[in-house]
Amino acid sequence: MKIKRQGYILHIILFLVIAVLLVPSSTQARLKGKIPNICYECHKEMKENLKDSYVHFLFKQGKCSTCHNSHISNIKGLMNGEINSICLKCHEKMRKLLERAAVHSALKDGVCTGCHRPHSGNNEHLLVTGEKELCLKCHEDLKAQLEKPYGCLPFKEGKCSSCHNSHASTEENLLIDSPNKLCQKCHAPSCKAGGVSISSIVKDLDCTGCHSGHASDEKGLLGPYGHTVFLTKNCQECHNPITADGKMTTKMKGKKLCLSCHKQDETKIKYIEDDLHVKDAKDPCGFCHDNHASGKKNLTKNESKICIKCHEATEKRTASMEKTLKSIKCVPVKERQCFNCHIPMHSDRPLNFRADGIEMCARCHETEHKITHPLGKDVIDPRDGGPLTCLSCHSMHDARDEFLLTYDRNRALCIQCHKMQ
Repeated sequence: MKIKRQGYILHIILFLVIAVLLVPSSTQARLKGKIPNICYECHKEMKENLKDSYVHFLFKQGKCSTCHNSHISNIKGLMNGEINSICLKCHEKMRKLLERAAVHSALKDGVCTGCHRPHSGNNEHLLVTGEKELCLKCHEDLKAQLEKPYGCLPFKEGKCSSCHNSHASTEENLLIDSPNKLCQKCHAPSCKAGGVSISSIVKDLDCTGCHSGHASDEKGLLGPYGHTVFLTKNCQECHNPITADGKMTTKMKGKKLCLSCHKQDETKIKYIEDDLHVKDAKDPCGFCHDNHASGKKNLTKNESKICIKCHEATEKRTASMEKTLKSIKCVPVKERQCFNCHIPMHSDRPLNFRADGIEMCARCHETEHKITHPLGKDVIDPRDGGPLTCLSCHSMHDARDEFLLTYDRNRALCIQCHKMQ
């Protein structure tokens, strides 16, 4: 009997709760008007922005609450969440691309609104400025190339997105397609060597191995950096006589050809015969260097493309570190400039370092080197018994704290050596 009474009481309580929810209350908060009109009462300038040439579809539809919280938020602008997360909820195609491709550092380190206006604007794709001005704001080194006598038309006109994906790409340098396919959309192969057409030979090669994608002092956009004999079109210096539709062969094979001109000078840079990277390679020099031309003075290839093929684990750790730290100021790490610190085939130091662990860092960090913690052969790291260097506390690929430190510098880092008694 007691159990039945309890069940009856529970039914009454449930009925009363439902009744309260269904019947409008005079004390219930009600909006004075509809969104977005109620928003425009304060944000009058926003209504004027609807007249701009390009308007974000959510803003045009008046769906303010999709991105903004009308009461409170931990993020400036009363955002409903992290800006990039909000954008990617709608831009699904972009989200999938970011999951499997190399991401533009501007997006990796910043937010979508760094390049795009969130509501409206007068530039296509809601860009904050014109495409040319926006890209050159970060890529200042390309400004000088605009002054060169020969230039790729899309580059001269500032149409960067004609060749590059500004968010992410599976291709090198964020290209929208492989170089040979991309270039041949506008330029059919018409290359010659010694007056003989070699179009059939080069049609499947990477065009950027000989030509600059942007500008050059040389006709045909050769370079911008290259072997002198290549830029002066003296192909016969390295190649056997070239015939139409025939194979191109070199006078000597492998490193013999390179070393016939580039004599080894141990005082400048040495060549290590049994380096693991090229021990069995047919063309060891070509492992890191372009044979004809390059965008770099020392004719090196894009090292990230070379190194990541084998060092996948290191790349994963570095990518994980970037997500954890969010902001990394070290350019060689951000841009994956591996050869800035490592020089395979030319260094017998651990990890093919360009210099020792102190000198290598001091090349860039001159100020920090003057006020650093005691370092050098007379300062012993109690953890491994070796001398204390910059790399004893910093990691370029697996840091956990700001300044690429391996531990939190407020305490955890110090007690690695200075044990508490």
